Amino acid sequence: MERRNQPVGFIIKQINNVYEKDLNEKLKTLGITSSQCAVLDFLFHSNQDEVSQRDIEKGLSLKNPTVTGLLKRLDEKGFILCVPNKTDKRKNNIYLTEKAFDVQKRMETDRKKMDKELTRGMTKKELQSTLKGLNKMLYNIQDP
Repeated sequence: MERRNQPVGFIIKQINNVYEKDLNEKLKTLGITSSQCAVLDFLFHSNQDEVSQRDIEKGLSLKNPTVTGLLKRLDEKGFILCVPNKTDKRKNNIYLTEKAFDVQKRMETDRKKMDKELTRGMTKKELQSTLKGLNKMLYNIQDP
C-alpha cells in the first residue's frame, strides 16, 4: 500500500497505534496492557539487583505520574512488589512476583509474534538498518 510522503514521526505514531491496539488485544487474556507489559519486560531484562521507579522512568522514557500508575496497577494485580529501599526510604525497589514469571513466556511469545508480523517481508539487512535508524531517532529526541 503506497502512501503519500508523510513526516517520519507521523508514520511512527501510526505504527505505534496499530501495534499497541493489537498487542493489547493479545495480552488481554493475561490481564495486562502493552504498557504494563513494557514495565514487566524492563524488569525481566534488568541486570540490576535493585530497580527503582526512577530506573523504569529512564529506561522506558516515561514520566513519573505514568510510571506511578503503571506500578500501582501491576502491584494491585499481583505482578510486582514495591518494597521500601533499605538505605533511602523515599525510594521503592520494584520486584517481580511468581505471577509475573508465570506469564513471562506467554507475554514474550505474543510480542515476538507481533514483531514477526510487523517485520514481515523485510530482509535481515533491512531490519538491521531500520533498527539502527529507529535507535538513532530515539537517541536524538530522548532527554539527556
